[in-house]
Amino acid sequence: MKTTTHDELLDEIAGKRGTIGREIFESELKAEILAYKFKELRKQRKLTQGQLAEKLGVDKGQISRIENGKFNLTLATINKMASELGVRIEFSFQTIGLKPVL
Repeated sequence: MKTTTHDELLDEIAGKRGTIGREIFESELKAEILAYKFKELRKQRKLTQGQLAEKLGVDKGQISRIENGKFNLTLATINKMASELGVRIEFSFQTIGLKPVL
């Protein structure tokens, strides 16, 4: 029986590192992780979706869509939610194998 590494499996499912398919896969995965983390933070603070929505001045349905990864978040929304939940979000830029623009 052949053993498959995690990287080999990712290459097979999402495409090789540096390809468009892999970049899209990883981007969507990061969005899902962010949505999951926001949901967990809300629950840890013992807030309902309605309570968080009220604090943010948005509809409860929007919180549900965010937590289920069905809503494209803006940086402003991410920062506003993080602040309301008592955390700070940090972003970083990393080269992904594309040629730099001059």
